[in-house]
Amino acid sequence: MQDENETTIESIFAQVHVEGRTLVARLRGPSIAQRESELITQVVAPEIESADTLCKYLVLDMEDVEFLSSMGIGLLIDLQSRAKAKKMKTVLSNVGEKLDELLRLVKLERVLTLCRTEQEFSKAIKKK
Repeated sequence: MQDENETTIESIFAQVHVEGRTLVARLRGPSIAQRESELITQVVAPEIESADTLCKYLVLDMEDVEFLSSMGIGLLIDLQSRAKAKKMKTVLSNVGEKLDELLRLVKLERVLTLCRTEQEFSKAIKKK
């Protein structure tokens, strides 16, 4: 639920808003390649840069995403790097089975927290 002071930034491939201490970016797919990556970066990167210091997490909601090209994978790494610079932990939520396999194949679970279930997500965010 959004507070009256919170805003939602939206484009065709991403919707970004703040929920408490979390910057949430819902990525829209089903496939994220070069074109989509560039447009998502234009929306999400400025929100990371301007995030309040109280934001502790960047959550990338992957519910609508089924496939990432190499550019899509690069997008995730870029957003994670930007978030890390702001001392934010990056968590991917609603990761489907095929996407989970792809991300683990390229070893992204080493730098990103991948959550397939609500239970995994709650543990990763450590809601208080």
